Amino acid sequence: MPQWAHLPLILKPDGHGKLSKRDGDRLGFPVFAMNWTDPKTGELTEGFREKGFLPEAFINMLAVLGWNDGSEQELFSLDELIEKFSIGRVHKGGAKFDYEKAKWFNHEWIKKSDTARLKPDVKKVFRDKGIDISDEMLQKIIPLLKERCTLLPDFFEQGSFFLIRPETYDLPAVQPKWNDQKKTFFIEWAESLKDLAEWNFSSIETNFKEKATASNIKPGELLLPLRIMLVGGKFGPAAFDIAE
Repeated sequence: MPQWAHLPLILKPDGHGKLSKRDGDRLGFPVFAMNWTDPKTGELTEGFREKGFLPEAFINMLAVLGWNDGSEQELFSLDELIEKFSIGRVHKGGAKFDYEKAKWFNHEWIKKSDTARLKPDVKKVFRDKGIDISDEMLQKIIPLLKERCTLLPDFFEQGSFFLIRPETYDLPAVQPKWNDQKKTFFIEWAESLKDLAEWNFSSIETNFKEKATASNIKPGELLLPLRIMLVGGKFGPAAFDIAE
């Protein structure tokens, strides 16, 4: 006779009963692998894929909900799961679903994935926003952004300023310490950038610090205004990476 087994049930976050679509709707997270349309009502429920999860992260997260290899390891590739899996390590009790932990898995997989792996997914994120982004640009910005991205749509939120001018600027972040001396510095520094022999992180940073010193202003006092000018808010990678 054939034998069969399955991983234990996935439970609600509080551990009381099976996880259901209703729980996902109530608590604001997906419960299906991909978009699902109810054939009776036509209601669309967003899936993990459309939410911005990598397949590697989704499989990894599901596997360790009901199994572990006896070690502290949490991140497993599919090949590692195949190699290390044993039915004896499957838990007998149900596993509580933790959406924050699920997002942690995705963040870790985004960080460990190389640029070539992420390019198609990130390109789709930008195209869905109506922006056609080149492979050359993706090659430059993915390494700068992936540490800050938990879900794939975060690449647009964290990096749209590379392609489109910010619509708003967080002026209250700089106004309390803004003065005419700093205004003059940025006007003169912007003009001096035209004379840079090379355009890269190092040359921009060096020029910035030299001009700040000559203006008798601490460079650290100018970095936040520079960031606001470049991206519109207090986020993004290193300011001189953005400037490059």
